[in-house]
Amino acid sequence: MTAARLVRTAVVLVLPVALVGCGSAPGDVAVPSSDAAGEAIQVRSAGSVAPRTGGLTLPLDAYALTAAEDQALGRAAESRVRECAASAGLDATQVGPLPFGTAAESAAAVATRHDRRYAVADPEIAATHGYHPPATADVRREFHEAHTDAELEVLVACLSETTRASAASDEAGLRAGAELVSEVQTGAWHAAMADPRVADAFAAWSSCLAAAGFDYAAPMEANDDPRWWASDVASAEEIATAVADVACKQSTGLIPVWSAVEAEHQETLIAEHRAELDAYRALLDAQVASASTAR
Repeated sequence: MTAARLVRTAVVLVLPVALVGCGSAPGDVAVPSSDAAGEAIQVRSAGSVAPRTGGLTLPLDAYALTAAEDQALGRAAESRVRECAASAGLDATQVGPLPFGTAAESAAAVATRHDRRYAVADPEIAATHGYHPPATADVRREFHEAHTDAELEVLVACLSETTRASAASDEAGLRAGAELVSEVQTGAWHAAMADPRVADAFAAWSSCLAAAGFDYAAPMEANDDPRWWASDVASAEEIATAVADVACKQSTGLIPVWSAVEAEHQETLIAEHRAELDAYRALLDAQVASASTAR
């Protein structure tokens, strides 16, 4: 994948602890690294979502946490952190906020995990932000800014202890499974990019964009244009390009073709690794079940 700049739109943050993520995909990254074993915490989006891809599901989503599973792990982890903090001498007012999302945030994160998989796809977002993602709220920053250094020392230690406890059953298996999901996802992405059907769809999109006065061979080339990323604010030219980009995606049916081809390649690779992936899914299910009964 050539979408180096697309990583700028990632909505995950990594703390020195493994907590609760939102499945294997941090929503808006074309080839996101898997955090289904719990290595990332969702950053809450303060902007609108992209309805053109918001309802997209892909075969590998079966090996990601659902919103309900994410919340089950989150509630259990938060309970353990609070118990740990209390035993270390912190009162309830010194513990919050903790970097765990609400049920609504988990649901939104799962529903929008593929929002920017194919770069910007929503006309309103394109018209407002260009290729830049809407503003986000950083829960790690909120967590750190809300606590004193002494409180953070205790809380980070509790978070680390909670991580070790939640992964103790089969940490190696969870990590291996998460890595396999990421490898399958990356392989399917590249296979789709090389697929003649996607190449034809790109050509139609490029021709449409050229008619609007913009010269790009593929969507990620437009997304990754260095001119956009020299600033944190979208220029008029960037917005005009993004608006035309989305319009051409819609008029040529690019995203339905692209996502269908990628799903096909995911299914092929899943079939090749079915046993390992199902074993990983079983570990996730056991982790969720354990968290649900521990509360």
